[in-house]
Amino acid sequence: MAGGGKRWRIFTVLWSMFVLSMFYRVSNAVIAPEVVRDLGLSAEGLGLLGGAFFYSFAVLQVPMGAAIDRIGPRIMITVLPLVTALGTFLFAFSQSLALAFIARLLIGVGMSCVLMGTLKTLTAWFSADEFATMTGLTFSVGTLGTILATSPLAYLVSLLGWRISFVLIGIVTILISIVVFKVVRDRPEEGNGEGSAGNPSGKEEKIPVLLSLRMILGNLSFWQIATTGFFRYGTFVAIQGLWAGPYLMEILGYSPIKTGNILFMMALGGIIGGPLGGRLSDKVLRSRKKVMILGMSAYAVGVLFLTGWTGITHGAFYYGLFFSLGFFTSFGMVGFSHIKELFDVRMAATAMTATNFFSMMGGAVSMHVMGKIVGIFPKVGGAYPPQAYHTAFLSCLLGIAAATAFYAFSEDTKPRPAREPSQISP
Repeated sequence: MAGGGKRWRIFTVLWSMFVLSMFYRVSNAVIAPEVVRDLGLSAEGLGLLGGAFFYSFAVLQVPMGAAIDRIGPRIMITVLPLVTALGTFLFAFSQSLALAFIARLLIGVGMSCVLMGTLKTLTAWFSADEFATMTGLTFSVGTLGTILATSPLAYLVSLLGWRISFVLIGIVTILISIVVFKVVRDRPEEGNGEGSAGNPSGKEEKIPVLLSLRMILGNLSFWQIATTGFFRYGTFVAIQGLWAGPYLMEILGYSPIKTGNILFMMALGGIIGGPLGGRLSDKVLRSRKKVMILGMSAYAVGVLFLTGWTGITHGAFYYGLFFSLGFFTSFGMVGFSHIKELFDVRMAATAMTATNFFSMMGGAVSMHVMGKIVGIFPKVGGAYPPQAYHTAFLSCLLGIAAATAFYAFSEDTKPRPAREPSQISP
């Protein structure tokens, strides 16, 4: 495919913005003790604050898909992150839960277009049998954001405090938005031989939004894939982005720096697992479903070890455990390839954002529900008891197991060219 250098420049910039999106998703874990102290939050309040990003992000996914399909990823990923910057500044100066909640809602609004906009651009610049690999690579690079939200953020906060740190992060967001506008192009120039397998010219006739949604929502496999996203990503981001931090510090007695290091292993697992899962799906097993079930099953086993049945407290065990959680949950990115291949390429962003709605709503609900479960237990010595966290993690395990069983009956797909327009029917 021609224009290789140009497309890699474009995706380097898009991936930079996705790194920020991943950072914002999980940044509350490391700063949780300081935010709880400064804003006087309860466990339920902390869970609500952590879920705010995901609530606004999720609600916007379906209209965002239609907007990306029509306006184009470049404009969307240039303009909306400026809303994130505004929310970041507001968060940095918040003095109450209400104001911090609004700020996190704005941050979620701004980042709601980044992943789906990037995946939509992938459909134009890479062929169909590269898509799962490139999706895995996108997730892998984006996981650098979760790394930045662990030890590096903990160190920055120790130097400057969490408020000034987020002012600087807001400035970085604005700068990357400017670079997106200057560098990114939605599709290759007409007639240069580039583009996706199903649409090399880059021209797209639009499909009515209501028809697209009717086709997507009427497909059982969509609901099976969406359910895996809700419980796989939802529980994962709730653990990584919020509840693993307090658990490691309050129950296991680890320092903030050691906690950040263990969370780093979770991110490292995602970096390695994402491209590997995509490669397994594209080139080895040539199946989306087999890779998804493998990842979901192994992830469920990992969460089982967080329910307290082993009694293990040694740090080395948790380094390995959190690495495996990140590694196997990253296979779930293959779900975007799965859903994309069930529908026409012109519906790609709508189908993927509809799926992502459930993933992000899973994050919001999981954070909040886990907070409610933890809050049921009375504090002992100023901290929640181990049973509170173990019960919350058990709820995650049950959801993952149920979703995997439901998904096991879905229609499988494999790498293939996009469907032709003639294959579309109301």
